Amino acid sequence: MIGRISGILLDKTPPLALIDCNGVGYECEVPMSTFYLLPQVGDKVTLLTHFVVREDAQQLFGFIELKDKTLFRTLIKVNGVGPKMALGILSSVD
Repeated sequence: MIGRISGILLDKTPPLALIDCNGVGYECEVPMSTFYLLPQVGDKVTLLTHFVVREDAQQLFGFIELKDKTLFRTLIKVNGVGPKMALGILSSVD
């Protein structure tokens, strides 16, 4: 599992942040609460992450604050709430 990612912020377009880690660009989906706290493009950034592996996709979700990651993990345990919906809920409550 990927628990944290640190590197240079290459691009940010809601809800994605593209982070360069030693030449590999990772796309992290982030809630708006994290998006607004991201540094300027070209600056160093560190995100706590949650990695989701499905049959048809691999997704990396990023959070600046531990409370957001914890709430995200709690939300996806609820029946009928997937990662995308949890991200939307987080974006609307902060």
